[in-house]
Amino acid sequence: MIDSSFTHEIIKPTNPLSVWIYLHNEKNVTYIAPHWHQGIEVSYTVFGIVDDFVINQTHFKTSGGKILVINSQEVHSVYARKGSESEAISIIFPYSFVNRLYPWIENQFIDINNTERFNSIKSEAYIKLQTSLFKMYQIMKSDDGYKNLKLEAISIEILQPLVQYFTKSKSEYNKMYGTKDFVVNRIQIITKFVNENYYKKISLDDIVSKVNVSKEYLTKFFKKYMNLTVGQYITNVRVQKAYYDILGKTGNLTQIASKNGFSTTRAMNKAFVRIYGKDAHMIYKEDNK
Repeated sequence: MIDSSFTHEIIKPTNPLSVWIYLHNEKNVTYIAPHWHQGIEVSYTVFGIVDDFVINQTHFKTSGGKILVINSQEVHSVYARKGSESEAISIIFPYSFVNRLYPWIENQFIDINNTERFNSIKSEAYIKLQTSLFKMYQIMKSDDGYKNLKLEAISIEILQPLVQYFTKSKSEYNKMYGTKDFVVNRIQIITKFVNENYYKKISLDDIVSKVNVSKEYLTKFFKKYMNLTVGQYITNVRVQKAYYDILGKTGNLTQIASKNGFSTTRAMNKAFVRIYGKDAHMIYKEDNK
């Protein structure tokens, strides 16, 4: 069963490690709805292409060797089309873990996503990071009695150059990206609420009560900063959760639809076709062959 805990603010490390690690190697469309968490996430594309990796409204298209870092509390989403088979690693360092080893992170952020800004020192450090991340990929694919020891050691080997060579002050971050605090906070409140209540009936009234704005303002605000409507976002989260339930074989389609807030399996199928290019029934059959 796929662990989808990364869609929430609290990150549970991969037992028995200090960090959360996941290897993405799905051959179908990959979609992860916008979400955020307290931890610091590193995404490494081993091969293939991720069509649209969005971090705080900035769009990235990744290919083999690309490293992206999602700093604490940044809203992000992922979409990879069918046919662009790829493998990628996600590592999430719990914020308390990083802060304990490097307390200065409270006033800093990691700036590694735009390689064109690098000097020679950062370029060299980036290459070493790519090597370490590929090494982690090889360890994850291995069947080794020392696997956990190796993964624990290499996770520190990855974190250390990130904070040594790529950190900048948060004041500089605000100048570089210009996202206003109230926008980030409001988006975080909305996405967190939806991720925690997607299985229930959610109305605009429920959401506006959390952010203290009118329904009209909320509708325009969300569309402007997330590039989709509130209703589309709620459906997208439900689709992602239902997709994981199908892969995890947690029930039949009727049960999965109901569990994830869909009124009918027909409504769930329609949403699946829009995101994955095929309905939930087809994916269910393929996964149970």
